[in-house]
Amino acid sequence: MIQNKAIRIILIVIFLFLTGYLFLTTVKADESGLKAEKYNSKTDKLITPTKQDISQSLTLVGFVDADQIANLRFQTSGKLSWVGVRVGDRVKKSQAIASLDKTELTKNFQKEANNYLTDRWNFEDTQDDYQSTRDSHLVTDEIQRIIDRQQFTLNNAVLDYELADLAVKYATLTTPIEGIVTQIDTPNAGVNITPSTANFVIINPNSIFFNSEIDEEDVGKLFIGQKSQISIDSAPDQIFESEIYYISFAPISGKSSTVYQLKFKLDLENQNLKYRLGMNGDVNIILDQVGNTLTIPIKALIENASKKYVLVKNGNNTKLVEIETGIESESDIQVVKGLSGNEQIIIKG
Repeated sequence: MIQNKAIRIILIVIFLFLTGYLFLTTVKADESGLKAEKYNSKTDKLITPTKQDISQSLTLVGFVDADQIANLRFQTSGKLSWVGVRVGDRVKKSQAIASLDKTELTKNFQKEANNYLTDRWNFEDTQDDYQSTRDSHLVTDEIQRIIDRQQFTLNNAVLDYELADLAVKYATLTTPIEGIVTQIDTPNAGVNITPSTANFVIINPNSIFFNSEIDEEDVGKLFIGQKSQISIDSAPDQIFESEIYYISFAPISGKSSTVYQLKFKLDLENQNLKYRLGMNGDVNIILDQVGNTLTIPIKALIENASKKYVLVKNGNNTKLVEIETGIESESDIQVVKGLSGNEQIIIKG
């Protein structure tokens, strides 16, 4: 009798334990929203997992920029003699675009040429005067200093001559690149200018690229050569294949947060100027790709904390199936574990 009573007590304890466990599990499921809801054929949609290629990407905004931009100024002040270009003109590499008055510079160059010849002849005379002394190996320290002074004077004359020649050359402003004149900040010819009051900007339209920026949280996901796709707002029907060719090491200054510059290749024929600086667009960067893998629509996913589920139709009933996922695109997500591919998954209406 005592033995039967003990058995009854054990059975009661087991019953209470199971009842409490099931109650807590049900409460937890109800609080989490992870209750296997009934299938409604009128509002719910049934889908099956699909095998397909999937890619995870990151979309950023940006604009068209150019690598070859020349900001040209005169090195010295002077009278502006002529300006040979206007805004919008195309120029070739090494083409002259403006010049200072060279009258004074040319005369100064001639003067330095004369000074050089004078010092050259003085140097030669000194060499001749002490030629016999050198041949006799009787050069004293005083004689050597005289010879050295003439050498130094000649060296300085050569330098003055070269500087005067450079001043004449620098009086003509030439462009180091081909391109289009986009800005001229200078008075008309005939007035005196300083380097800060005469500015010419030339941009090569064939050196365009797509300029964007990325937050510090995502910059570690990118690398040089990473494939991407670019769309320009002015040509919404065209998608340009591209890749990253520059990621800045230092953040962009003047920003409220830490962001880094990205440059994307934009290998386009731009002689007709279809793509202009400042045009806005989007770039879609491919972060990861998987081919022929099992996927489901993202909207079929049910998440609870760190776990993920799908609602599967099981005859006339439904059940929650835990799954493991991989990369995701804008609409689909990869299923790594938990589904065979034959399930009927419910998307609640």
